[in-house]
Amino acid sequence: MRSFRCDCGNKVYFENDRCLRCGRALAFDLARRRLRPVNAGERLCANAAHGACNWLAPDAQTYCASCSLNEMVPDLADRRRAELYCAVEKAKRRLLFSLYALQLPVEGRAQRENGISFRILADARLDGEGLEDTLDDAVITGHLDGCITINLLEADPHLRERMRVAMREKYRTLLGHFRHESGHYYWQRLVAHAPREFRALFGDERQPYQESLDAYYRNGPPLDWPQRYVDRYAASHPLEDFAECWAHYLHMADTLETAADAEVELAGQRIRNPIAEPAPRADASGAGASSRAAAFPATVAEWRQLTATMNDLNRSMGLDDVYPFALPPPVVEKLRFIHELIAAA
Repeated sequence: MRSFRCDCGNKVYFENDRCLRCGRALAFDLARRRLRPVNAGERLCANAAHGACNWLAPDAQTYCASCSLNEMVPDLADRRRAELYCAVEKAKRRLLFSLYALQLPVEGRAQRENGISFRILADARLDGEGLEDTLDDAVITGHLDGCITINLLEADPHLRERMRVAMREKYRTLLGHFRHESGHYYWQRLVAHAPREFRALFGDERQPYQESLDAYYRNGPPLDWPQRYVDRYAASHPLEDFAECWAHYLHMADTLETAADAEVELAGQRIRNPIAEPAPRADASGAGASSRAAAFPATVAEWRQLTATMNDLNRSMGLDDVYPFALPPPVVEKLRFIHELIAAA
């Protein structure tokens, strides 16, 4: 995620709705991919009234390109739900910023059957029921035919941390959920019609999904999972492996863009922005594809160096590692597959 500048020259950030130097109202202009002052006659998204959005709404539209993808949202008359919903929307807009920056197709249900949509829902656990309790109406964070559902309790830091510990996870964030679930959507959009190469790397996605997950939760991952997968959960099923690797690719692209925007140097070398440097188109000889493939190892090397430095900085503050993962060779090949998939899309 890059930062932005107000017209007065002050540095402003993606979630800002006002410049602290000149006082002008700010909004994100998707067409220009720029956070900028609001001009006379322009309209903010209707969710700006709830503090949940700072994007411009297109002409004659009530909601912006992000909020118009919502199918269901919580009761915003409830103060706690409204506050948690604002946190969810911040993470969703960061996901969408990356998807648009990577030039991936982002189409809602109005533009495409089974297009992408979002449901932000809550169940009784948000109101004090035990997280371990079985609820008939439990909201399951997940994806189905383009619709991404997020349980609102994931926006509560205390409840999310309890879930992370219970699930034996090293990392659990709202943005991570959105990135993971978007991986399931883009698997359907970009992979499902031609899965041969996918199966060679990730395995056969036709194996029974629920049976695989039940076995994972019952027995845990295979003992050699650190040599084959990016994390434990990726070992549960090939589709989950893809979604986890997809999320990590978005982690990598977005964080490297942030470092490049800040002109970070490591060992005397500037971090490159992998999003701002589009891959060349392949010509008849395949030279473009070769060039694109050749750039990927350098991106992975920069990512390893940057995350090692970030982890060291966190440890200096007595904090947990910001990126507690390793990338063994099989995972790098899976990330390369996703890199090529996105470039082709």
